[in-house]
Amino acid sequence: METVFDFLSVMLFVATAGLFFLRFRHEAPPLSPYILVSLVAAVGNWLGNHGGGLAAVALLVAGAFLTLHLASEPYRETPEEKN
Repeated sequence: METVFDFLSVMLFVATAGLFFLRFRHEAPPLSPYILVSLVAAVGNWLGNHGGGLAAVALLVAGAFLTLHLASEPYRETPEEKN
């Protein structure tokens, strides 16, 4: 890791992947928002390393807020089995 953007994007990806695996243990979460955050981290890292610092920070902050939103969602209730 050479730049601060590398560090931020890797931390965002690790947090998102960890959240996905935690959710996956309890329910079947949709994969698309987690893929979106991973793509945002990759694009933010690329922009930061190629001179687009402000856009990179904006993307990484947006990805972090989406990750926080995903973390704050309640678990889906499973229907109780009728005996």
